[in-house]
Amino acid sequence: MKMNLIWSEEVSAQLARIADLDTIAPEMLTAAAPLATDALKQRVGEHKSNRADKHLVNSIKAGKPKKRKKGGGYGLDVSFSGYDSGHGSSPGHKDKVAQMQKAVALEYGTATQPAQPFQDRAASDCQRAVSAAMEDVLRKRGKL
Repeated sequence: MKMNLIWSEEVSAQLARIADLDTIAPEMLTAAAPLATDALKQRVGEHKSNRADKHLVNSIKAGKPKKRKKGGGYGLDVSFSGYDSGHGSSPGHKDKVAQMQKAVALEYGTATQPAQPFQDRAASDCQRAVSAAMEDVLRKRGKL
């Protein structure tokens, strides 16, 4: 479960005309990452359950900008990382539960817990701010 910061093929086509895209694209994604991370943390933190405690919120991290192998373009993942003490469900960590697994259970529910979706709302919450941050980078570089 990840929130991907990627742009459409139309935007990719426009950006492809920029000569130094390989340096600007990672900068744009890096500028937008904290906004997406904060939106996801806010939405996860709204759920009052043992699965959505501060450990789950604090496990949300933004990755590094990467050039995508499939489909081209660039992307950056905002995801859940690490383990939390729990009932054990990971073969390598019998006494711990992966934060990603807790997030999936929160988003989609379990046999005993109803789904409490947060990912789509977090993405829509930060969409304008992410676009503005990316545009700011282009303006500062004189490309917009």
